[in-house]
Amino acid sequence: MTLYDRYLTRRLVATLFKVLLSLVLLVVLIDLIVSRQSDIARYQVPLPVVLRYYITFLPTIIFEYQAAAIAILVAVLMVLGHAAQHREITALLAGGVGLRRIARAPMAVALALTLFVFAAQETFGVYAVDSHNAIKRKYFSKISGEERQGVSWTNLGNGWTCHVLKFNMRANSGQDVFMHAIREKSIEEIRARRIYWDEGRACWLMEDGRWAVFNQERQWEATSKRITQMEAPFRESPEELFALSKPDRAKTAAQLSADILRARRLGIPVREHVVGYHVKFAQPALCFVIIWLGIPFAVRLRRGSITLGFGISIVIAVGYLILFAVCVGLGYMGACPPLIAAWAANIVFLVLGMALFRLTPT
Repeated sequence: MTLYDRYLTRRLVATLFKVLLSLVLLVVLIDLIVSRQSDIARYQVPLPVVLRYYITFLPTIIFEYQAAAIAILVAVLMVLGHAAQHREITALLAGGVGLRRIARAPMAVALALTLFVFAAQETFGVYAVDSHNAIKRKYFSKISGEERQGVSWTNLGNGWTCHVLKFNMRANSGQDVFMHAIREKSIEEIRARRIYWDEGRACWLMEDGRWAVFNQERQWEATSKRITQMEAPFRESPEELFALSKPDRAKTAAQLSADILRARRLGIPVREHVVGYHVKFAQPALCFVIIWLGIPFAVRLRRGSITLGFGISIVIAVGYLILFAVCVGLGYMGACPPLIAAWAANIVFLVLGMALFRLTPT
């Protein structure tokens, strides 16, 4: 690295840190005043818990709200914009240093930030999402009613399909159970009042029901037995059956990929989660993509136009977030493939940035 590269890198890193810290504090302050202030007073949440709540909220701000990408954009506009205003860029260009050479340091910083964001998202980010949700449930939500909804599992062990009309995911127990399995010459059917997961025996237990076998050719009941308490005929654990109920952000890319494969085997819809898997890679990549837009705008800044730089940052950030949300929404609806849905906004902004970069006067 040349002397100017080191000089520019130091300024970029220092400015990036300040801008990112400012964005994080701004979001925390808004969330505290608008969303959590009344809850903290009403539920008497201790100060250490409030601090843990906002520490575990950091990955959401940095990754999901794209604070890291916005910070690198603002930092580039400020540092290179300042260099352009003070004729540093002009002097370099006049001395035979090309724009690509000038952009080398900002791009290296953006690439390093991209890798850091992805690594942090896959480690601390995964842990923080779980902790953050646990704190919200325990301290900021006093609703004690248990959520009960119907669930269906297909392609279970030994060919069984299970439908539960009311299921409590916290207790891993359900009511009004219907199971069936189609054999070569018969149909097995189980109806039970209750089913629950027994941790000690590592199996599902059925209570108060009936297990019947019907002959397919003669259409009459061949055998039937009463169920007082009996093990269910499938062995899949709640972790396997409800793997996709956990937020995608609370899993690493490898864990999410394994859960998607397992859910596909069980016949569970996975389209949204496949989009989420690709989003895990597309979101950090924005830190590098957005630098291609930041550099051309920064070089064009003139004296007294720092405010314009901030305005440009806001316009670019809002435009990206809107386009990203629309594309991901189309992916969730199945209107476009998951890979395209996750990466379309990045591709559009990268192409636009490269075009502006090539058209920048030198």
